[in-house]
Amino acid sequence: MHRESPRSRLFVALAAGLAVAFALTAAEAKPKAAEEAPAEDAGAKAANKRKPAKNDAKSEKVEKTSTDKGSDKPEQLGSYGEWGAYAAQSGRNRTCYALGQPKERAPKTKLKDSAAYIFISTRPAENIHNEVAINLGYPTKDGSAAVADIDGDSYELITKGTNAWVKDQAREREFVGALRGGSKLIVKAASSKGTSTTDSYSLKGLSEALARAVQECK
Repeated sequence: MHRESPRSRLFVALAAGLAVAFALTAAEAKPKAAEEAPAEDAGAKAANKRKPAKNDAKSEKVEKTSTDKGSDKPEQLGSYGEWGAYAAQSGRNRTCYALGQPKERAPKTKLKDSAAYIFISTRPAENIHNEVAINLGYPTKDGSAAVADIDGDSYELITKGTNAWVKDQAREREFVGALRGGSKLIVKAASSKGTSTTDSYSLKGLSEALARAVQECK
């Protein structure tokens, strides 16, 4: 049993307002690997094999289902350290995820009115497991570079809209493993106006939150 804290209540509010819609659109918004790097890039080739592009008919079907049936309020499965585990249903699609927010954002004056978070989701109906998406809370220049640092190990990110993903999708599983065993994540990116930002996340509780989310969406 985990006692709910003010921070966990913030997770619930954030999840209810943002996470379901984010889960339904993250895969479609994610930059295709072929656009991110030259054709000879091995990581891009692996990503294309692992996540083939969806056809328009399927995307339209998902959008129609979401519009027609709406989304249920996310259910909080538990609060673990700085992370929460959730499950949400939208039509026939079930999404389970771990959600975390940065403990520190810089520059504070520029980011005081924006919220950022990391969303690690599993969607069984799409055969998606532990997909990482980072919402930066501000518009970026599409295709710009960003960096995630986990206890000194760096991973390149790629941005689109307000979001960022692991650039080399072949390293996403490695990235999640590093998050599970790490203590601190630092995300460095830049807004569409050129403002450099740094978000610092505590990884305390991430492993437990992710395990709970995966268990719910077996």
